[in-house]
Amino acid sequence: MERPVSLKKQEENMMYQSFENTVFRGEADDEDLRLLLIGKTGSGKSATGNLIFNDRVFESEKSSSSVTRVCKSHTGSVHNRSVTVIDTPDFRFSTHTDFDSDSELKRALELCSAGAHVILLFLPLSTFTEQEMEFISWFEQKFGAEALRFTLVLFTHADQRHMRSLGEMIRANPQLSAFIVRCGQRYHEFNIKAPANRRQVTELMEKIDRLVSENRNSCYTLEVMLETERRREEEKRAEEERREREHQMMLDTVREETEMRVRREIDEEKAGKREKDLFFKQIKLKYLCVFMVFAVVSGGVLVWRKDSSHGWMFTKGFFTGGSASTAGVFTGVFWRLLCKSQLIRSSSHERPNTVRQLLLKAAGVVCGLSAGAVIGHFLGGNELPVTALAGLAGATGAFTAIQ
Repeated sequence: MERPVSLKKQEENMMYQSFENTVFRGEADDEDLRLLLIGKTGSGKSATGNLIFNDRVFESEKSSSSVTRVCKSHTGSVHNRSVTVIDTPDFRFSTHTDFDSDSELKRALELCSAGAHVILLFLPLSTFTEQEMEFISWFEQKFGAEALRFTLVLFTHADQRHMRSLGEMIRANPQLSAFIVRCGQRYHEFNIKAPANRRQVTELMEKIDRLVSENRNSCYTLEVMLETERRREEEKRAEEERREREHQMMLDTVREETEMRVRREIDEEKAGKREKDLFFKQIKLKYLCVFMVFAVVSGGVLVWRKDSSHGWMFTKGFFTGGSASTAGVFTGVFWRLLCKSQLIRSSSHERPNTVRQLLLKAAGVVCGLSAGAVIGHFLGGNELPVTALAGLAGATGAFTAIQ
């Protein structure tokens, strides 16, 4: 006749109750086993500590705020060996305004004296939200990668697991699965609502002893965490210095490019000004030559035609020739501007062809010739040679200005 299921479970619990007298630690029988409990508020840290000692040694109750406000240590006998458990508050999401997480965390490691053999990291099995991922990130950043070698993830509230296995629930969350891999695939399922189930405690202690043996009884110490903080600060400082260098290099590059552009613009402006000044000097010299040549020649021709050596006659001829050449220059300037204006361009905005440009320049020279001839006729005393010379002066001036 088959025994009832309840009776069978009682016998299994009795078997594991007696099995607690077996020592699993192996190498370090003469040293206390130190366990550091880390987790959020409500993750079951204090309740798990009570289950390990099979006694109510830590204050535990269901609450939205952390019941454990300071680190507490308890040493007792488990499996005929000395075990020290350090219960801790919620270092990441504590609601108490006067709570100093850094100081309390250092105090927790100080309570471990020579260090913690195992860090039990508590995660709720029923709900794994962004807050849990943030807590894991905080744990890795605060304790460092070295701590993962001593970490065993403890999934509490196993009574809320329903139908899926723990492995399936872990694999369903890529981020959680990756973290478990970084912890060496070390995790355990725990039901804090079943204090009579001593089998889960025994299995937990077996995994703890295997981890201690793998680490050759080494510990995670306060010095390791402080070294992690120091390296993190150095990395942070190095990153800030790198960003500052990149920012400074960018500013230097922008400044150099700006200076080069401004220098180039100044050089181009100076070069343009020099070319402009040279052009105007050439123009002035060219106009002055035209003016002087025709003014002197006109003055000489008028003196010759009047058969007079009087200075006034030369002055009159000088003025006539100069005025005619000046009028030709202004006429040439006008036609040059006219050639460049939109008034003489086609509707398609194309530049005039070569023949058209030559015709326009010829028209400008003719206008200069006409202007010079008119001035020569009226100012030169109706002398044909002077009028012809004045017309030539106007044509020459216009031709000079149009080029």
